[in-house]
Amino acid sequence: MPTSVELQDPMKYYLFWLIIAVVFVAAVIFAQIFFRILLKDQLRRKKEKKPKIKKVSKKPLPVLKWEYLQRMNYLERTIGSGGVERRSAYQELSGLIRDFTHDVTGIKVQNYSLREIRRLGMPQLTALVQEYYEPEFARQSMADLRGSLFRTRKAIEQWY
Repeated sequence: MPTSVELQDPMKYYLFWLIIAVVFVAAVIFAQIFFRILLKDQLRRKKEKKPKIKKVSKKPLPVLKWEYLQRMNYLERTIGSGGVERRSAYQELSGLIRDFTHDVTGIKVQNYSLREIRRLGMPQLTALVQEYYEPEFARQSMADLRGSLFRTRKAIEQWY
């Protein structure tokens, strides 16, 4: 029985969908490359700038040093009497040196991670905070608390 409708070969449909798929994949790859380049340029422009270290304290540096050395003396006496355990002592030391740095420079290092402190370019502060990390967060530590106290005191005394 003859029909008025002519049927097309199924292969013609496959070729059409294959072309659409290839065009779609090419468009996705192009968009990926375009946006990566665009975002990379924006990230380069927005790179974090190193905070400027400036003296912003209302108190003179010798007064600040004296105040923080008094806090160190109190902490040493408390540790000597057994009133503070090792982990808490390191947390206190970390807070003390971070507060001192904030008071002297105005940079809020209390909220900074070790990586962010490294970017500041303060090697003495970086070394101290790195020294505190293990005993501050570990369950048990064999760190030298007396040595840490001495180095913290020396850093405050020699601050410029």
